[in-house]
Amino acid sequence: MFAKLILKRGHNAYGYDRAKISKETSFLGLISNILVALLKVILYTLTGSISILSDAVNNITDCVSSIISIFGIKLASKPRDRDHPYGHGRLEYLISLVVSGIVLSVGFQFLRTSVEKILHPVEITYPSSTVVILVISVFIKFWQASLYSHVAREIDSTTLKAQEKDSLSDTLITAVVIISIIIEKFTGKILDGYVGVLVALFILYTAISLIYETISIILGRGLTEETKHEIKSKVSTYDGISNVHNIMVTDFGPDNIIVLIDAALDYNLTLEEAHNIVDKVEREVSELLGIKLIIHADPLGSSSDIIKSVSEELKKIIRESLNIYSFHDIVLEDKKIYIDIDYNADAVSTVKDKDTLKKELCNKLKSIYKDYDFEIILDAIF
Repeated sequence: MFAKLILKRGHNAYGYDRAKISKETSFLGLISNILVALLKVILYTLTGSISILSDAVNNITDCVSSIISIFGIKLASKPRDRDHPYGHGRLEYLISLVVSGIVLSVGFQFLRTSVEKILHPVEITYPSSTVVILVISVFIKFWQASLYSHVAREIDSTTLKAQEKDSLSDTLITAVVIISIIIEKFTGKILDGYVGVLVALFILYTAISLIYETISIILGRGLTEETKHEIKSKVSTYDGISNVHNIMVTDFGPDNIIVLIDAALDYNLTLEEAHNIVDKVEREVSELLGIKLIIHADPLGSSSDIIKSVSEELKKIIRESLNIYSFHDIVLEDKKIYIDIDYNADAVSTVKDKDTLKKELCNKLKSIYKDYDFEIILDAIF
């Protein structure tokens, strides 16, 4: 209900206002985190349990994370300026790293404290209301994770996805604390320190996972295979477009993802005709998929007899090779022919392998076309 309300409030004639939706979602998460943390702090004062304290402090870090997210999202939504012509969207990824770093430090701190509790155990008395309060906090955190999940999926927010994972981890952590309290009550075994270690490990795992995912995006993780296939299939449906290849991505934030692709158009189209086709595809596919699509047009076919002949020879080579997928951008300059080759990057992975592949192709073509030199440009396909 809250997710639908927030999305409705953040929807306008141009689509979703991601900054407004993210801030309202994070604010609602902050309120619920404060409530859960307060309940657990009260329980800790009554019991002195390190597992409950670690769980409470974990929720307090969630409050800090929500506050950082609220202010960070506001900064990330700032319009572009002279120094940042592509906007400030990447701040959202940096915010995720800050949040993850906070969670990581808390995990290490409680791992140490919990080990000390194992070495020096202290008997704990739990009030009868303890389990009830913890169960209530589990339901609150599960609701919170569902809220983050629904909204993050709709607006594709890395920050909210990070908070969703954190909330799910909190749900599991508190459930483990409840189970340990029940076991301790019926068996008399002091499990507080051991559960504290388990909670700390959960916290560390969550933090490391979030750090890995965010760094992957910053380093240029690229698009998923599903998204690549969707772009290719959409672009290929337009008349005049064929052989979509070489997809490259530059991510300036969730609202500013630039995708560059090569697409083949018939070589005998006029410049104006080719431009009109490309412009229409870029405009419509960009709006449909929420990206900024840029198309580099390659000529399909050629009026040059030598280019036609080389193309036919390359088709034969591809049929005989497992490591070459396709070719494009055959350009003749004087007596030198430049060719882009899409190759199997999993099989041809080292510099030596690439040099060998280039040399084999050049020698094979040179043996047929003795009057020409060849320059092979390799494009990796994973």
